[in-house]
Amino acid sequence: MAKTKGKKGIGGREKILEAALRLFSAHGYEATSVAAITREAGVSRATFYRHFKGKRDVLLALLRTWHDLMEWIRRSGEPEGRSAWELIEAGGLGVIDALLATPVLLRAELLFLHLATHDPEAKKALAATFEAARAAARDLVELSPEPVDAEAMAVFAVALLEGLLIQYAVDPEAIDPATLWPKLLRLCQGS
Repeated sequence: MAKTKGKKGIGGREKILEAALRLFSAHGYEATSVAAITREAGVSRATFYRHFKGKRDVLLALLRTWHDLMEWIRRSGEPEGRSAWELIEAGGLGVIDALLATPVLLRAELLFLHLATHDPEAKKALAATFEAARAAARDLVELSPEPVDAEAMAVFAVALLEGLLIQYAVDPEAIDPATLWPKLLRLCQGS
């Protein structure tokens, strides 16, 4: 992909995605126009339409970013001799670290959840993201030498982690997900 001149050498597509995510998170999807996105990204309308058909395509591309994050977490584990719980803990901490390093992505999760209730295509894209998260968790658990119900543990881990992240997105002062995640897993194990 050719890079456009500008801030940090980021290409037009990436600039548009970052700008849209900031604006969607700050002002909401409905209140954000293509003109506002291009202005925020510092690109022309022609550049915008070279990469996207409209702002809905931008939203769907952002949802794919979540899917890509889950794939990265899935491939980044070091399973050697670790228990299923240790693997889930490490994978969850990887997700938490990635999202806390990119706060706008975390805030956007609330937007994605809201839009999925109104837009069938957004709902389908978000469902694919949750499936990717469950698959990543399931793959991690299956690397453990101990016998476990990988499917049930994956659903549990994603539900627990999502609940924690939503609480943090709504009120970041109330909880520290990186500290709570291991504690919650230990509670669930009965230890």
